Amino acid sequence: MFAHILESPPSPLWHLRQSLKEPGESQRKLLQTMVCQAKDTAWGRMFGFTDLEKSPDLIREFQCRVPLSDYTDLAPYIDRAVHGEPDVTWPGCPVAFAVSGGTHSGGRVLPLSRATMVCLSRSSLLPGLCYISRKCGGWTILKGKILSLPGGIEAGPVQGKVAGEVSGLLAYYAPRLLSYRLQALPRHIMLMEDWESKLRESVRIAVRKDVRALAMVPSWAPIFLERVREVVGTATVLEAVTRIWPNFKVFFSGGVALSSFHSVLQSYLGASVDFIESYSASEGLFAFQDRCDDDSLLVNLIGGVFFEYVRLGDEHSSRPARHTIGNLEPGVDYIIYVTNLSGLWSLCIGDIVRFVSIDPPRLRVIGRVGEMLDRYGDATSADHARRVIAAADKTCRAKCLGFHLTYADPVESKIPHHHWVLEFDTIPDNITAYARSLDEFMKQLNGRYRTRREPGAMAAPIVTTVPLGSCAEYLRSTRKRLTGQSKIINVSEDLNIAVSLISRAREIDPTRVRTVSIE
Repeated sequence: MFAHILESPPSPLWHLRQSLKEPGESQRKLLQTMVCQAKDTAWGRMFGFTDLEKSPDLIREFQCRVPLSDYTDLAPYIDRAVHGEPDVTWPGCPVAFAVSGGTHSGGRVLPLSRATMVCLSRSSLLPGLCYISRKCGGWTILKGKILSLPGGIEAGPVQGKVAGEVSGLLAYYAPRLLSYRLQALPRHIMLMEDWESKLRESVRIAVRKDVRALAMVPSWAPIFLERVREVVGTATVLEAVTRIWPNFKVFFSGGVALSSFHSVLQSYLGASVDFIESYSASEGLFAFQDRCDDDSLLVNLIGGVFFEYVRLGDEHSSRPARHTIGNLEPGVDYIIYVTNLSGLWSLCIGDIVRFVSIDPPRLRVIGRVGEMLDRYGDATSADHARRVIAAADKTCRAKCLGFHLTYADPVESKIPHHHWVLEFDTIPDNITAYARSLDEFMKQLNGRYRTRREPGAMAAPIVTTVPLGSCAEYLRSTRKRLTGQSKIINVSEDLNIAVSLISRAREIDPTRVRTVSIE
């Protein structure tokens, strides 16, 4: 009965299914709507949107006229909107501002129109609706509470407007009755700015509720669950969860890659718990996991976002080929660009995706454009690192909770090699064997790494283990304010990150900081 109701009009699931029948045409119609609505803005006049909307080949003409952009390109226009000027890149003024990387005075600020907020609100329901509709017994989460830990909000740069992380803004604008019925936490707790206070109060309330689902960034979930265990007073997190939340069913993940935390969270929550991942950013919800038995992400075609993709490696070309949903290839790495209903036009969001199928369009997030080691031609990505760690964890019966991968200090090492900094929930019995597994699995997975390792152009990696809590302490020391989306950079050629992380780890417990090499 639930499946029939949830997948019938006017349900978001019904609209999504309709859009998936002709993905290319759905995207073309969306772009035409955007061009038509923005034709009288400063941006629309600059690029001739009045003529553009009449073009028989709208997408091709749009791509000829409107350049690919990054945030610095759009920043002058966003700044005008921030200062209250209407009709800059989108009709009217923003209703709110999304912030990432700090506060609105120091972070990246993106305007949010009413249309975008409506699309975000509708899209945020899709993972839960799919789970309830397609998972046997999934509807029973509605008999209890869903515990969400969204980001905080603050007074915005324009009087009367709010700013914050999108998750916090969605909680702010959510219908009060719906929040009261489903949410485990009161609204004022969910919207608290201070992350430490929010964690403390959330745990205090959560242990008294019938929580059946968690929705949060997976990097903060272990910290939250450990504090739950401390309050309940059990030896393990699983014992605490089983005792206070006997009906717990599903973990909804977003913000960072779930794969790095899946094994740890499964050991905390239980083998029978389902995990559902979403791929979202301040610009929109781009894709989500619609099936429990498939970790690929279905592209969200009803989120008010027009997608463009550039092959990884072509982004520095003067006129790179701009692909759309209608002309993609599976197995190819693409950089994603988005246009949304808030006047962000062909904006690079810095993510690399790979499609596993085209009909329907399903993808996996491979990593960030900047999260790659390639100084010595090894082309090691964050996706490589996560998959290698997962394999080493399985082989060595360990659980790595957080990691950072960089190069070893070139002054100290004559031959270049990788330096892994690893935070374990379950430490392997033999760190040297774990390091050897990392090396072997990386050679199997990354051909360019293998061709440098085997002839000795790169040396074997070194591994530094740090005590539990080191990554969180590093974030506290390097951020003016912690939020639900604060996360450590997993892969970087900047050696200072590893140096600072290890330094913070030594402050926690110098006896548990250990570096090993397999050569």
